[in-house]
Amino acid sequence: MTISRRISKDGHLATIVRDIGSFLLIPAGMIVVSLPVCVISRDWSVLAAFVITLLGVLVVSGLCRYWGRRAQTGTAAQTLISVALSWGLLAVVGGLPLWLTAVLIGPQASPTLKAFSDISNALFEGMSGFTSAGLTMSLRPSQLPASLQWWRSLMQWTGGVGVIAFAIALLDPTHNHHALFKAEGRQDQIRLTVSATVKRIWIIYSGYTAVGILLFRLLGMSWWEAINHSMSAISTGGFSITDSSMGAYDMPVQLAVMVMMVAGAVAFSRHDIIIRQRDPLALWRDQQHRLLLVLLLVGSGLVGLEHYAAHQRFDWLGSSFQWVSALSTCGFSSQPLQFWSDGNKLLLSLAMVVGGAAGSTVGGLKLNRLLVLIKTVVWRLQGNVLSPHERMSRRLDGSLLQPQQALQQVESATSLAVLWMAVLFAGIWCLAAVVPTEYTLTDVIFETASALGAAGLSTGIAAPSLFWVGKYLLMLLMWMGRLEIVPVLLLFNLLSEYLLLPGRLTGRLARRHGRL
Repeated sequence: MTISRRISKDGHLATIVRDIGSFLLIPAGMIVVSLPVCVISRDWSVLAAFVITLLGVLVVSGLCRYWGRRAQTGTAAQTLISVALSWGLLAVVGGLPLWLTAVLIGPQASPTLKAFSDISNALFEGMSGFTSAGLTMSLRPSQLPASLQWWRSLMQWTGGVGVIAFAIALLDPTHNHHALFKAEGRQDQIRLTVSATVKRIWIIYSGYTAVGILLFRLLGMSWWEAINHSMSAISTGGFSITDSSMGAYDMPVQLAVMVMMVAGAVAFSRHDIIIRQRDPLALWRDQQHRLLLVLLLVGSGLVGLEHYAAHQRFDWLGSSFQWVSALSTCGFSSQPLQFWSDGNKLLLSLAMVVGGAAGSTVGGLKLNRLLVLIKTVVWRLQGNVLSPHERMSRRLDGSLLQPQQALQQVESATSLAVLWMAVLFAGIWCLAAVVPTEYTLTDVIFETASALGAAGLSTGIAAPSLFWVGKYLLMLLMWMGRLEIVPVLLLFNLLSEYLLLPGRLTGRLARRHGRL
């Protein structure tokens, strides 16, 4: 039975609509929190834009919840569809205040704000914000009203830990909390229930945000800069309120930002152990985080050597900062990247595809899957040298796996890696057809990897001047990358079935999601 027929037969379309209505309450609450910022900063046009957006969101949410008022608990597949649709709508909600403000202010708007009168630019900013990607249409963020600077940071801060994860703490028990938790790429439960896990994650997340604010303020940032940059750093988002990102600050601030970016790339389960047991070495005892630390050190050295070979000078801080920003998929930059060598752009592209630890705020393929792929090669080589009577042991992160368990781990990591590579190459091919001729293939690879990995570093392609097809392509990549592709494929499969288009391939991928 096809997915569309199953949904219609079981009457669970109402469940999907109800879930979307519930999720829309999250950005509605974010707008309410932002209204005092508009009043304090006297941004009356922004206040009007927020009120209009809030009324629209509440109406849509109310209608959705009324339609699904008798809906039952959804299946895992239906939950994934709800999540994919909700994240798509978040781009609209996030972009509307920017677009409405630009329209309301009109010709008096600054050039940066005026760019958002183009709805594609506003939607792009909303998608990049909520996916914590960091690619931006704001060429000079300092020209934006203070309340819109706050809105951009708040989108990233909420999206970094997961809008759906936040919703779990508020939704009623009829929702499939476990399926929702997995839909955003999370697996580790640090408490007995998913709801308790999410609440613990938010406590840790808020605590690190507060620490970042105090640290940045002590090192010379204003309170406003510290608040916004701490929210963007711990969420590994990368939106800044300065025109040159972290290039506006000196070495101590950049080093502190690097620490915050690394903290955002560490799994919340590891943070929980470090905090409860007061044991920083717990980071090294975990294979995934040991690999993270090794990659941070080795990658910084490689980027530094490549920078020296290309420019005949060694910039250890700049090289290390950009590598940490890429591997943590944060997107802060300390210098323009369009002038970097092709070799360094490819190294940073690889880092953005890999990403940090699973269960953190990062994008990318995640290090736990990279570990499985490395182990697969090791197990294969071991199997070739063993005698027929010898039995091979398969260990992963200190645990001994049964052959069937090892096979499932390999199948899961390989399947998702293949999906990532397929989407990456398709994105490169499509983006290369629409970018201006002054950009090289290396620039296109870099920008595509940045969007799919939700990283936010840019060579300049992502800009208001980009052809609208390219903007929506990058938005699609950010959307798919944030949800780890499968939920979006499942949604496309459903749409293809309703439109009587072939959907067998994506249907098979969706049915295997339990093993992904």
